[in-house]
Amino acid sequence: MKNAILFDIDGTLLKASGLGRPAFGEAFAVAYGHRADFSGVSFVGATDTGVIRAMAASFGIISTPAHEERFYIELTKRLDPRLRHGPIVLCPGVVALLKRLTEAGWLIGTVTGNIRATAWGKLIYGGLGPYFTFGAYSTDHHDRDELARLACVRAKALDATARLLVGDTPKDVQAAHAANLPALAVATGWRTEEELAAAGAERTLPDFSDTDATMAVIESLVR
Repeated sequence: MKNAILFDIDGTLLKASGLGRPAFGEAFAVAYGHRADFSGVSFVGATDTGVIRAMAASFGIISTPAHEERFYIELTKRLDPRLRHGPIVLCPGVVALLKRLTEAGWLIGTVTGNIRATAWGKLIYGGLGPYFTFGAYSTDHHDRDELARLACVRAKALDATARLLVGDTPKDVQAAHAANLPALAVATGWRTEEELAAAGAERTLPDFSDTDATMAVIESLVR
């Protein structure tokens, strides 16, 4: 059975800052019938489904599966062209690390707060799509802890065992532990190494720029 490693996307692998909020507002207006301002909403560690449910509640709306399905369709329609033409910035060392993991036989998956379509849009337009095999997305569940558990199940269905979750927020650390995985936290997003260590990450790194050092940390965590 292969080893599998799980990655968060935003802030961990790449940044597509500024592309999502306008698309969210447009999609929400169509799906829920209200103009909503997402400029002050924190997406750090959140899931898209959790965000829209909270926004719907602020308008006194109970978000239904029909609302959410329409939102997912509208968000994909609006965000995909922005991702295709907008700036997606890869975090330092990401490509070299994913290449090394692939060469070492790891199965690579994602645990992300993005919906499935936009998660894959970011990976593909960022040039990372070929490295990823599976994942769990906010279209599967609104709670990141449940997504981490689901990703482990999906890894097993591919004859692999999830051994580690890599992320950039305390919620990624929490999700790793909820799935009984060690957490490797990287300070490439919006939290410092000190904050991530305080959240309980087994190991932290400033970034992935030193591939050998990162691989050594990964191997130490899964021995």
